[in-house]
Amino acid sequence: MKKMLKKLLVAFISILLVAAVLCSCSEAEEEETVQATPKPNPQNLVAQVKLSGYLYYDKAENLSTYIDVFHQDYPGVEVTINRDYVSTDVYFEALDDIMAGDNLEEVGDVVLMDAARMEKYAAEGKLVDLSQYIGDVLNYDTYNKINMSTDLLPAAYDACLYNDSIYMVALEYNHKFVFLNYSLISQVGESFPTDDWTWDDLVRIAEKVKTELNVETPVAMDYTSYEIWGAFARSYGQDIYDYVGNSDDTKRLNLTHPDVVQGIEDMADIVNPERGLVKCINASDIDAADLSKYAFVIADHEDITLWEEYICSEECDFEWDYIHFPRWNAEDYEETGTYYQAIATEVYGFAVINHGITDEYTDEFYRSCAYLALYATVEEAAEAYALDGESVPANKAANSLKFWREYPAAGKNSSVFSNFAETADFAGYLACFMPTTSESEIDIMAAIEAYWNGTSTMMDALQQLQDYALASWIKE
Repeated sequence: MKKMLKKLLVAFISILLVAAVLCSCSEAEEEETVQATPKPNPQNLVAQVKLSGYLYYDKAENLSTYIDVFHQDYPGVEVTINRDYVSTDVYFEALDDIMAGDNLEEVGDVVLMDAARMEKYAAEGKLVDLSQYIGDVLNYDTYNKINMSTDLLPAAYDACLYNDSIYMVALEYNHKFVFLNYSLISQVGESFPTDDWTWDDLVRIAEKVKTELNVETPVAMDYTSYEIWGAFARSYGQDIYDYVGNSDDTKRLNLTHPDVVQGIEDMADIVNPERGLVKCINASDIDAADLSKYAFVIADHEDITLWEEYICSEECDFEWDYIHFPRWNAEDYEETGTYYQAIATEVYGFAVINHGITDEYTDEFYRSCAYLALYATVEEAAEAYALDGESVPANKAANSLKFWREYPAAGKNSSVFSNFAETADFAGYLACFMPTTSESEIDIMAAIEAYWNGTSTMMDALQQLQDYALASWIKE
């Protein structure tokens, strides 16, 4: 009996051992057949590409640092940089001259431009539609496909569209703010404006500076620029121009909306020469050493780069800071807390020049150009281009780092953007208003001067401008 039990036990154990061996073999076979997905490798593109762009200052490295990041994934694409231009004014003037001719090879292959010029050149067939390449480019840090509509801040993405296609990849913002001469402001007993300051506050302080300190014109502001008058036109929350998409057949103006008319009347009253508060001058035309003459200067990020050396040196003889645009309180602000804060911004990005298909300009060449431009959507590249905060990235992830808040001096501009939601930050709330090509057809000074002189109401003057502009936009 015991022998029988032993035999049965041995047989049972043998069966278990065989089953275990079979299971282990099956698992081994399964491990051999199921393999991890290999990491993707960048395409082996080979091309010679010329990149044209402006530098923040002489010998700046914003373009070369961007290319360095691109070369980590695409070392076969040789990129040369056009360093001929060291300021935006000179750069864009030269760009316009070259693009007006037939020799587009002179301008380069991947070219930095603003949204207004992108619209113009795309309409003329001088740029490549980048939409076909977008789904092919990866961020090789995350191995995710780039998605411009989600990776870029909303206003930046909108600025890249023409007729619902992508012709530009947004890289940076150039935005307006108010540069403050705190030395003048404090002399009239005023403190640094708070985040909820309004245009009424600016005017009140400017009047005190003018009367008490005998400052001739305490405010410098080029109110003929659409970036300024457009902000006033939108000051009560109305849109005045259909910009998104830049479609030739969907352009609309809304200059005669009562809120738009009221906003421009507000500006005309503030800048009226009889008050003597505002000098109409572009901030870029103000020498850094002359900044001390003004209590307020409506400037932008590029102006700061021009003034940086002086205002951060011991030669600067006044205390300064800068803050966001003043806001407009709604009439029922006390009850509802509603206010409006409009300000235009320029969006700069890379576009690809259309040289046509030839033996030199092949499909691989254009793919290389497109990938170089699309790398502005990769966080590392956007951050590298911004250097130490000289630009404000259009890329959401790079923008969220907020390293540009410390530019050009730590402790300054601490409240410039603090009233915007942290989730989107300031750039997501800004609107790209009107392209230069359309703005040039609206002579806002004609309406303002007619209003000043009493020869026309603002409504009638704006109606004339709107009729003229819309008539020129209608195609037969």
